Amino acid sequence: MGDSTLPIKAIIHSVDGFDFHWHDKIEIILVLAGSANVSVGKEVYLLQESDLILINSNEIHSTRRTKDENILLALQIDPEFYRSCYPMFLKMIFNCKSFLKGDDNEEKFNTIRYYIANIVWTLNKKNKGYELIIGSYVYLIGSYLINNFHYEIIESKSQENNDKDLIRINNILNYVNENFHKNITLREISEKEHLNYHFLSHFIKDKIGMSFQDYLNIVRLNNAVNLLMNSDDTITNIASISGFPSINSFNRLFKKEYNCSPSEYREVLVSSNHETFKGRKESKKIGTYLDVNRNDALKKLYKYLLLPTIKDEDLDTSICGNDIKLISIDGNNEGETFTHYWKKIITFGRASEGLRNNFQLQLRELQGEIGFDYIRFHGIFMDEMMIYNISNQGKVEYNWSYVDNLFDFFKEVNIKPFIELSFMPSELKSTEDTVFFWKGNISPPKDINLWTTLVKEFIKHCINRYGLKEVETWYFEVWNEPEYEYFFWAGSKEEYFTFYKYTTFAIKSISENLKVGGPAITHGTILTSSYLQDFLSYCNDNDILLDFISLHIYPEYISLDDVDKSLLNDMDSRAKLEMAPKLKKIYTDKNNTLNTLKIVNNKILEELNYKPEINVTEWNASSFHGNFIHDTSYVAAFIIKNILQCIGATSSLGYWTFTDLMEENKLGISSFHGGFGLLNKEGLKKPSYYAYYLLSKLGDKIIDQGEDYIITKKDESIQILAYNYVYFDELFLHGDVSALTHKERYLIYEEKPVKEIEFSIKNITGYYNITKYKLNRESGSVFDKWIELGAPENMTKEELKYLQGKAQPKIEISELKLQGEYKDRINVPAHGVELIILEKRV
Repeated sequence: MGDSTLPIKAIIHSVDGFDFHWHDKIEIILVLAGSANVSVGKEVYLLQESDLILINSNEIHSTRRTKDENILLALQIDPEFYRSCYPMFLKMIFNCKSFLKGDDNEEKFNTIRYYIANIVWTLNKKNKGYELIIGSYVYLIGSYLINNFHYEIIESKSQENNDKDLIRINNILNYVNENFHKNITLREISEKEHLNYHFLSHFIKDKIGMSFQDYLNIVRLNNAVNLLMNSDDTITNIASISGFPSINSFNRLFKKEYNCSPSEYREVLVSSNHETFKGRKESKKIGTYLDVNRNDALKKLYKYLLLPTIKDEDLDTSICGNDIKLISIDGNNEGETFTHYWKKIITFGRASEGLRNNFQLQLRELQGEIGFDYIRFHGIFMDEMMIYNISNQGKVEYNWSYVDNLFDFFKEVNIKPFIELSFMPSELKSTEDTVFFWKGNISPPKDINLWTTLVKEFIKHCINRYGLKEVETWYFEVWNEPEYEYFFWAGSKEEYFTFYKYTTFAIKSISENLKVGGPAITHGTILTSSYLQDFLSYCNDNDILLDFISLHIYPEYISLDDVDKSLLNDMDSRAKLEMAPKLKKIYTDKNNTLNTLKIVNNKILEELNYKPEINVTEWNASSFHGNFIHDTSYVAAFIIKNILQCIGATSSLGYWTFTDLMEENKLGISSFHGGFGLLNKEGLKKPSYYAYYLLSKLGDKIIDQGEDYIITKKDESIQILAYNYVYFDELFLHGDVSALTHKERYLIYEEKPVKEIEFSIKNITGYYNITKYKLNRESGSVFDKWIELGAPENMTKEELKYLQGKAQPKIEISELKLQGEYKDRINVPAHGVELIILEKRV
């Protein structure tokens, strides 16, 4: 973590190996977790959590693990930075070791820790001018060291002698590192360096704190451990390759260092990783700066930001920027047609959940206030819907009772089904593979004819109940994310393509006007494979007309490249769910939704001679249930930014999901557990809900649009919607979630100032009602109000009623007589949204 233009480099790492080195930088090592041995010259120190040590320029030092795991932060400072203002600093040798001081000195070391934490924080956020802030902290560290810690001034002659010693010890250690596999001896080196044997023995111990033989043994052990992890060589061969004189000496030294035999070490390693030697070689690098749990590391580090010396204003992100955006438009502009495409699809978990009273109450309210056109969901054919039955005589009997209850309710609240045809009824399954807590079977059918008969009977029943013209307005999506083999589809890509073909032909045999589509794959698959091209090509080759292409888009996706598919095949659904959060997540940039849609549109143009609809049937600010960001104001700006950015690129953006009442991982315990929903399980409306609420108030003509605003018109009314979207910071994008906790959920974003926008709407006259809606952390964020309330769980009716009343957007209403111009300046904070409606009075 650093920048070539800065005088510092911050490195978070885990120490598993051993390496003597030195450099011309000052290095401060802070232990964030566990413990480590740090040697400086001939001294060896045990550092435990929160301990820090300063290593001066050109001091020979090493870090070495203890029996504990460890996470260290190393801050390297170029002393040349101080030359221009305090040249004497380059001659100072400091004694700064927190573990050698009494508790009364802890405050001094806390100040150093505070400066380090702020440097890392600033490096992460990279606000405009961050280099200046880091430079100021480096100066503060220098000043604090001079005034609070003992130091010696090193004379030029002493420095010259030290430089000669460094060259000599460097030659010796390099020789050992290059020849450890041979039978090298101290006498051999003394002759090579033309030094007295006894002098050399004392010289080595004085400089590195251990004997020549001890150092040689450590180098050999390091090599042996690397081979144990990354090769399938025999223990005997590894001992020989590493230079040990015998297998007995290898076993003895290994057991002394690691408290187990080499074979036991390897056995534990293999059982804990379930990886091939090749896989371990790629994922495990002993002693590198990458082998570390960054989440735990940053959580330990950032606690020092909250020391009493910090002031609230130091972390204030609400300061306005210097730039004011000026927007001037003609109110008489007729504009371009704006279809509220984002209202086309909303989603929920699985079909049976839609039969419950609390679910139906929430959907009824959503439809009353916003009103979506279609609703998409999993599991219409699951056993719990009780559709597919075998009589005692062995005949198939269909029971449509629950389907009718669900679809009748949809009709009652004026929403149509967007039906994902899944999962496999147990009577038709070919394997036992399942997914989610409710065990949806993901296998291909044991007999494709039985499956297609089920599909046809289902659609015929719907036509008989609701009419052909109505059902022809519905959508039928074939399966869910089939590219995730053994997560959502226990078959191959080719099997899915065949499955899709026969399902489509079955539906079209009833009516050519029925809408069928797929393949419901994720954006990660689209970006990294040829799956979509292969699917489109297959449809072309088999005369399959695609009514729509469906896909899922999230800001991150799971990489299955390093996953052993055979292991997935052996896992039950619960094991797969437990494994999923541990898989590698690839984060994309903030324009991922639009960029993915552009790629899909281009692929359609390349592969097809017609243009099917594009329906995004799953879309959210995260693909992971329980991600705490789902409850925050961030999601409101995320929704509005992406919906406005993607106008014209897709037919729909189906938000996943409208409610937290879903059970893929069991129902969340906390009221704010990071569920996907626009409403939480008690029906409290999150900021994401109000994002859609404000969008629903926009007009049907766009008269102006920019990066962070849109101005629409309906008849003689004008709507101005502005937002301040702030994306994740670099650490979070690289997988670090340490700053995201149950109660603190806003430290993972870039820091951006309040956005100031001045609007001027010209050529409008008359009397107007002006209504302003402000949606931000202060107004309309039920999570933030819940935190203010004390974050109670298992809330009473009184507490829920209180939050319902407090967590709404702020509304301001006024009346104005306009005489040719409406002018207003708004200040939108980070994650905030503001809507102004100018409604002309008769």
